[in-house]
Amino acid sequence: PEYDPTTLFVPEDYLRNCTPGMRKWWELKSQYFDCVIFYKVGKFYELYHMDAVVGVNKLGLVFMKGTWAHSGFPEIAFDRFSNILVQKGHKVVRVEQMETPEMMEARCRAMSHPTKYDRVVHREVCRIISKGTQTYSILDGDFSETHNKYLLCLKEKCDDSTGLHRIYGVCFVDTTVGKFYLGQFLDDRHSSRFRTLLAHYPPVQILFERGNPTTETQKILKNLLPSAVQEGLIAGSQFWNASKTLKALIEEGYFKDKENANSGVVLPPVIESMTAESDSLGLTPGENSELALSALGCCIFYLKKCIIDREILSMAKFEEFVPVDTDIGKGIKSSSIFANTNQRMVLDGVTLANLEIFENA
Repeated sequence: PEYDPTTLFVPEDYLRNCTPGMRKWWELKSQYFDCVIFYKVGKFYELYHMDAVVGVNKLGLVFMKGTWAHSGFPEIAFDRFSNILVQKGHKVVRVEQMETPEMMEARCRAMSHPTKYDRVVHREVCRIISKGTQTYSILDGDFSETHNKYLLCLKEKCDDSTGLHRIYGVCFVDTTVGKFYLGQFLDDRHSSRFRTLLAHYPPVQILFERGNPTTETQKILKNLLPSAVQEGLIAGSQFWNASKTLKALIEEGYFKDKENANSGVVLPPVIESMTAESDSLGLTPGENSELALSALGCCIFYLKKCIIDREILSMAKFEEFVPVDTDIGKGIKSSSIFANTNQRMVLDGVTLANLEIFENA
């Protein structure tokens, strides 16, 4: 039941019969079974076995001669081909050569008894690109893209046994600008606020804890966002709890540039407001914040897996998400008579979709 479908078991007997280079590929594939691996060989990116079939069917590549499925393309075409696969819902792993053949030979000469597995150019995973983690760098994405593409992490809890009220903890980020939205809110049995959130900030990728979202919430996600990539993560190891999230934020030193000599590491104000006032170290989640911090933990885990966690989190751009009707109800920041008397109209998710406010059907 705790099997991770993103991994693959490859028998050791099979690996022994592989060439050193292909053994390395299978070791990577066993860890990233749900991804298409772009494997750098010289000036080309190579695709093998099932990945080669994807390349031929979806990228228009051609099979090369050999005993197994094999295709590839020049390195200059990486951004175009990776973007095509990502937009089709695939995840792409970029594996780069970390040394030249000359460096590999020098390394082997320095070893007393180098094996055949040592005589392979060292390669490492440099990036994992998914629909919700594109940063639109020189190797990643289409610069003509104009819409926000949010990665949404959510956790749900029923407030009572009747299921009439539910609580959502959400964290969503636009990795192109590194801005996080973090919040926790009470919702009705129709999930009105959650539906409105999905309409205002339509995500392209959704992460949730396995077995956590209720059947009703899963139906909402399926009906409102049929094209969004959805992935369930394992509780604890992948979808962190609130305490583990706060501990990771401080230990990893994402906000070191914001350090204060007197108080140590300073968390961004939004996150700090979600910690317990009694804990000066900021390691204890505050009341009514555990779901939001847990959703943030899921987001951190995933960005870390994609190797962009430090790049995105170090910007420290966090904003609290408050449902629009709650914001209007407070009416604090506006002197408008409409804000003070709660006379502004809120367009909920259903209305926004039916009137085609944000996008045409």
